[in-house]
Amino acid sequence: MRWWLGLAFAAVAGFTAVAVVTVFNSRAEEAFRTHEQEFTLGNAIAASETLRHSTSVADLRADAAAIAARRGLSLFVFDAQRRLLTPALSEGVQWSAVPNGDQAVRLPFSSGRYIEGRSDGSAFVIGVRIYGGPGHVVVAYSRRPELREELGLVRHEFVQSALLAFAVGAGLGLLIATLIAHRLSRIANAAHAIGSGDFSVTTSSRFPDEVGSLSLSIERMRVRLQDLFRRVEQERDRLESLLDRLEEGVLLVRRDLEIEYANGRARELLGVDGRLGDVDDAETEAALERLVRDLFETKRARPTRLEAAGRVLFVSGIPPAADGDAAIVVVLDESERERNERVQREFATNAAHELRTPLASIVTAVEMLRTGAKDDPEALDEFLDMIAQESDRLTRLTRALLVLARAEAHEEQPRLTPVEVAPLLEQVAAALPHRRGVAVGVDGPPALAIAGDADLLEQALTSLASNAMRYTAAGTVTMRGRRHNGSVVIEVADTGSGIPERERDRIFDRFYRAGDREDGFGLGLAIAREAVRTLGGEIELESEHAVGTTVRITLATAADGDVA
Repeated sequence: MRWWLGLAFAAVAGFTAVAVVTVFNSRAEEAFRTHEQEFTLGNAIAASETLRHSTSVADLRADAAAIAARRGLSLFVFDAQRRLLTPALSEGVQWSAVPNGDQAVRLPFSSGRYIEGRSDGSAFVIGVRIYGGPGHVVVAYSRRPELREELGLVRHEFVQSALLAFAVGAGLGLLIATLIAHRLSRIANAAHAIGSGDFSVTTSSRFPDEVGSLSLSIERMRVRLQDLFRRVEQERDRLESLLDRLEEGVLLVRRDLEIEYANGRARELLGVDGRLGDVDDAETEAALERLVRDLFETKRARPTRLEAAGRVLFVSGIPPAADGDAAIVVVLDESERERNERVQREFATNAAHELRTPLASIVTAVEMLRTGAKDDPEALDEFLDMIAQESDRLTRLTRALLVLARAEAHEEQPRLTPVEVAPLLEQVAAALPHRRGVAVGVDGPPALAIAGDADLLEQALTSLASNAMRYTAAGTVTMRGRRHNGSVVIEVADTGSGIPERERDRIFDRFYRAGDREDGFGLGLAIAREAVRTLGGEIELESEHAVGTTVRITLATAADGDVA
């Protein structure tokens, strides 16, 4: 048994006994004192009421003596000049023996009464005014020595009761402590076993108290932890399986450069297994070691770009936790992004070439007109048509590039006003170029409206519809709007050739043209995506080869009542 537990119970019992004795003793003393004070004060006031009817000093002395004898207290009466009118001896007490007698006479003239007494209530001095008769102040002095003896008896009884209560409480506390300590010891042994990973030690208590409840809780915890550890093992296996399916390489590296864990992608990209020193490329190995050391020493490391084995790798790290001994290294294969950026640069070059081509044609036509072709009506019409055609081509390309630039720079701040969908679809359909064998349809309820910007939405729909017309040889191009889950969905669907599956992820990229198509600039879908993003909406594409393509835009609906 833990000795301190029994001592604690005994200390609590002793403290409780002392506290009870102290409280009851204080209350008893206060009760005695209050009773005696009220008794003496009442007698003094009763005496002042009787003495104010005295008509002479002789009557006053006789009345005071009678009252003192009858009520068992000493009475002393003073006139307005604070001279004693009654004898200096009253009921065996000399006036000079009265404690604080001068104050008892003086204070009633200013404050109305004087009250002072011993803490145990055995003696009280009361001074009160007399409103009438020859006397002005009466001082009553009450002595009750028997109260002190009675209070001592009460205190003695309290101490005996406290000692008895302490003895009984300490004994019971020691017994209870022994029983509780034995039960807690069994629970502690079970908890220690659980902490060390041993779930075979059981604990149970049939007594339905708090310790029994604790024992039952420990047993339930043991069963749950046993099941939890089993599931943790399963989750760890699943986590490793998940990490192996990531496109990013993940390494868990210790301070000594030993690899605690590497997923399949990391092993593929770096060729590592047990140590960072297993990396084939010396420059890559040095960069990785430097990054890991920085993670441990400075708790941060700058991401590193590496080129190895024809790949472009972007390596970053996460420092170890405060109590951890391993850092995390993440390896991204940026080869595809590098290729995409290179392709975009190439397409940007092509776009610049597209700009130069119409400009060159316009300049050539102007030079020809200046050299005399303007005098030939047929040549004049031919060169003017060329200028108009190339100017239109130049304007379309410039507008497309400008929309993209403003959207990406967040300069196109949407003006969130209600925009009716059906009239806007009709407007876009009317502006589309006619193509033989292709019908354009519009379907949308008249009350359908979005909260957005009409110009941006028109630009997006125009780009989508123009793209659909361009790649639909025969069939239909349909624009329709509908409500769905509290939002507005606008679809542009065609029955064209469709988009190959391998190209759908890049179809919204700038300057990207699917397949071997040479017409257009590859900007229509990119413009639509940026416009929709600026409006806070979403855009998605569904396509099936030789069946057609549907582009779906989801936008916030306008509030009810905003559209008349």
